Amino acid sequence: MQVDVIIEQRFYRCVLGQYWTENMFPNAFWQRYLQVFNRVNIVARVANVDIPETSWHRVDGERVGFIELPSYIGPAGFIKVLPKLIKVLHARKRITRCVIFRIPSILAAIYQCFAMRRGERFGAEVVGDPADVFAKGASKSSLRLLFRSLFSAILKRQCQQAISIAYVTEHRLQQRYPPNRTALSTHYSSIQLTDADYQQRNGYPTSDALHIVCVGNLAQPYKGCDFMLQGIAELKKIGLNISLTWVGGGALLPSMQMLAKKLAISAHVSFEGNVSSRKNIHQILDNADLFVLSSRQEGLPRVLIEAMARSLVCVATDVGGVDELLASGYIFDSDDINGLVQKVTMISNMTANERLTVSRRNYVVSENYHDLQLQVRRENMYRAVLKASQC
Repeated sequence: MQVDVIIEQRFYRCVLGQYWTENMFPNAFWQRYLQVFNRVNIVARVANVDIPETSWHRVDGERVGFIELPSYIGPAGFIKVLPKLIKVLHARKRITRCVIFRIPSILAAIYQCFAMRRGERFGAEVVGDPADVFAKGASKSSLRLLFRSLFSAILKRQCQQAISIAYVTEHRLQQRYPPNRTALSTHYSSIQLTDADYQQRNGYPTSDALHIVCVGNLAQPYKGCDFMLQGIAELKKIGLNISLTWVGGGALLPSMQMLAKKLAISAHVSFEGNVSSRKNIHQILDNADLFVLSSRQEGLPRVLIEAMARSLVCVATDVGGVDELLASGYIFDSDDINGLVQKVTMISNMTANERLTVSRRNYVVSENYHDLQLQVRRENMYRAVLKASQC
């Protein structure tokens, strides 16, 4: 049976009819659904472009296609395209298919209203928390408090209704948004790590300079790049020899470059923009001394797991399921400059053997997220959806 997967993500269709993504969810991602279903229909916003950017990834392929929804940005854009969006979704009500929501997602809520019959069953993959997405500092919307309350309530209801559900965290999101007691409930990350993504360090050389790497899209402020730059400035003030490489592009990149200049740290900060090559990402991580996750909200941060798989010492803000990945001594509160300074200073004072011990611990934890292990849980979740839909 085919499956509709509803996802809150914008994709692009070029004039040749091919579908592309900027930096997430390429065709390889959707192959996991084809282990159980015979076709995947990606239900998402699609914008038209003449040609794809060289850094984009192809999405569609054999048995992977799209149910195109009109593209929009922001609440005003959403309202403008709502009639057309409802019309497209209403046509899905006549189609025999399974349904999986990747939530939180306003599209999933609308799909449930207009594309599904009363009582029709669905599965859910919970990949984030709207309470964090619309937390202070993570969102600048004037409707932040309304959205936080509304989307959190919708997510709680959908988790209770799902016949089969998977969370990206092992405990944290389940506590806030508990599943129905009769549902199959499991956990797995969206990450896709193979043997090539793992490398265990045999040594951890130290030098006078500490090289930090951060990875995060700069489309929204919740990745905390501004906070990280302020932290670098404070670390320079206390005399730490430090540099930062930020991987990830987006609309906020020019303003972050201006902030670095304003803080007089431009010489110590490198903005790499979007890096699509896995090999290049590995090289950047392997050349670093420390990975810092500065986010104001996450589900289970994939970039943190990827850094751990490269045997990097890591520190992170206390968001999402970070406490399921790192020991408490390497976690600090979001937007806590003093906490960041203390953790980075601690790492800079470690011996090579002490850093190696931490890096090996991180590597061992990351092995729990190898794709071969996660795929077993994913397929159990998908089969539960398939079985429920056939009843």
